[in-house]
Amino acid sequence: QEKGFFKDEGLDVLFVMFNAGTTNLQAMIGGDVQIMGSAFVETIAGRAAGADVKNFWGICNLMPFQLYSNPNFRSMKEAKGKRFAISRFGSLTDFLTRATLQHFGVDPKEVTILQIGSTPARFAALSAGAVDASIVWFPVTEIAKAQGYTKLYDLKGIFPEWPYETFAAREPWLTKEKDQVVKFLRAYQKGVKHTLANKEDALKAIRRYVKMDPAYAPSGYDEYRDSFPVNGRIAEKAVPAVIEQEYEGGRLRRKISADEIIDRSFISLLGGK
Repeated sequence: QEKGFFKDEGLDVLFVMFNAGTTNLQAMIGGDVQIMGSAFVETIAGRAAGADVKNFWGICNLMPFQLYSNPNFRSMKEAKGKRFAISRFGSLTDFLTRATLQHFGVDPKEVTILQIGSTPARFAALSAGAVDASIVWFPVTEIAKAQGYTKLYDLKGIFPEWPYETFAAREPWLTKEKDQVVKFLRAYQKGVKHTLANKEDALKAIRRYVKMDPAYAPSGYDEYRDSFPVNGRIAEKAVPAVIEQEYEGGRLRRKISADEIIDRSFISLLGGK
């Protein structure tokens, strides 16, 4: 935005922040936003419920989440009866919390899952003793480690490659506004290329827009730098497993296919450029 890449394409783009993917999806379905930065879990649930939403470009293919707990909670063997914080029911943190519990043989019904909100809010709840554990990501992972909280699990162990963030939109809008979408993605590609080639500019943007201690910005850039695909590739390998788990858990109205929620036409058109 600051470099004028959207303006060069004749676009006036307004960025709107949401504290959970489910509210973002609701806003898009309601017409308040046209494109959302989406975790796959929300769009899978939306599509299964009848929403005409599709993911059309990969933003980040990295599993950044780790599960941290209070110092007295030392192992997932102790998980039964504990309180786990998520952002909202149906969100990515909800799915990942349940997936981690099931990975360790714990039925999610044997714990208490609480809707708390954003990552800082969940960590604040953990610090205050209101919950026993929460999934967090950088830089809260670094803060939690420094303050002596227990890292129960790094979710890369379940999902080594993960479609952490994609662009998604309603299918009719993608068809009707194809030219606008192409312009948006061309500008976005320029931004990614500039970010990869200009660390100092990227650090300035991180310090300005991401609410973190500026001291963490360099390590954050280094951790995420190679996870942003210029070609828009979506890490699809994990998607069938997500669909299966959500369906078996009764959180999807019907089982859907990856093809129902992915529009690959823009990746084919622009991915090689």
